[in-house]
Amino acid sequence: MSDQRRPTLRRRRLGNELRRIREERGLTLQQAARMLHRSHSAMSKLETGKRGIYRPSLENMLDRYGIEDPAQREALFRLAEEARSDAKGWWQAYDGTVSPETMDLISLEADSTLIEFFDLVLIPGLLQTEDYMRAVIRARRVEQSPERIERMVDVRMRRQQVIRRAAPTRLHSVVDEAALHRMVGGPKVMRGQLQHLTEVSLLGHVALQVVPYGVGAHAGMTSSFQLLHVGVHEDLRVVVVDSLTQIAYSEEADEVRAYCEAFEALKADAFSQADSGTLIERLLSEI
Repeated sequence: MSDQRRPTLRRRRLGNELRRIREERGLTLQQAARMLHRSHSAMSKLETGKRGIYRPSLENMLDRYGIEDPAQREALFRLAEEARSDAKGWWQAYDGTVSPETMDLISLEADSTLIEFFDLVLIPGLLQTEDYMRAVIRARRVEQSPERIERMVDVRMRRQQVIRRAAPTRLHSVVDEAALHRMVGGPKVMRGQLQHLTEVSLLGHVALQVVPYGVGAHAGMTSSFQLLHVGVHEDLRVVVVDSLTQIAYSEEADEVRAYCEAFEALKADAFSQADSGTLIERLLSEI
């Protein structure tokens, strides 16, 4: 299925919200369709994210559902507009190079005001150098042409625009010390990567902390993860866990809360930003 037909993450979010509102009012899909003078099929496609909606139609729907709260209405209008803009994102040009799930992640990153990372064995993608990225991609041992590898590197570099734009996304990265010792790509590549970390950590909107070996067991030992705080008001928090074969998302309150607590524990266990910088500089001098 092409990405133009695949329900995007923002369309799914909008559909879920509209379905929740309908169900809270005790309406079946058929009843809502009759009330709004829409077909059952059209309502189903809207609530499953397969179809977008324009503001006048959404205003009418919210009026009929009795949604009067200005903040709630504006949030839904904004989400509907963002869902329509998904097809215009730069990442659409890479359909076929990256998975639909990765496109969803890039879209979320673009909308985030704060991204919190914990990484066990690698430098987080938004802080990687080109050479480091290349080495990580090649390590997958999957047959890929040089052209495809460079295209994947290009995608990853373009994702880093979120921390370079005029109103940059704030980044707080916590990494296990193991990620700094792992000689990805060899000494020359790793030297460049550590130097890049020392430079990017000077940006006022980027925080970098290292969990030292001496801590022993810690809250992040089971997996790496991301916490994305989406929207101007950070009204949506999404947990992202990237495994070998898939990217898993969760917006469930209990799960998000658990990962937020784990991240706070990791920050407490980690060196301060200043001490983390000192460790990186020492390792850099030893390569």
